[in-house]
Amino acid sequence: MRAIQEQELKAFVESVAHYFKHSTGDRAEVRSAFLADTDQYLPFFDYAGIVDVSGDWSGSLCFAAPRGMLSHLLVASGMDTITDADHLDLVGEIANMFSGRARKELGEGLEISVPRRAAGIAFKPSSEPRPYVVPLSWHGFDAMVVVDLKTGRQ
Repeated sequence: MRAIQEQELKAFVESVAHYFKHSTGDRAEVRSAFLADTDQYLPFFDYAGIVDVSGDWSGSLCFAAPRGMLSHLLVASGMDTITDADHLDLVGEIANMFSGRARKELGEGLEISVPRRAAGIAFKPSSEPRPYVVPLSWHGFDAMVVVDLKTGRQ
């Protein structure tokens, strides 16, 4: 079993930057990815979208962001009245977009679930091999993408 490799991770980094540029006209600042410590919870954010993965790969992809960032993204998309349900829908939509990119990069053998959306949870990575965390900033808000994928291929 092996974790996702650095060259495969680049596709996620590029999709993060592309999402913000395409959606708002402003790229997100994507910082250097790092390996998560699997015995600790990752930094807490207000909302998380989590997509479970099976097939040739197993694990999950998570996008976690603060309320303020999601509100700004919703306003940028033309919404003027925003609810908690809108925040949850958006975080799930973003996680789903990243998982679609994963399928494109890692192959059709990647089966993705409907995103789980949650408010007020902390994300704890699975056990070894350690997942990657891709931190990002946009308009002064910090968020993260967690790529926690493993495959049986060597």
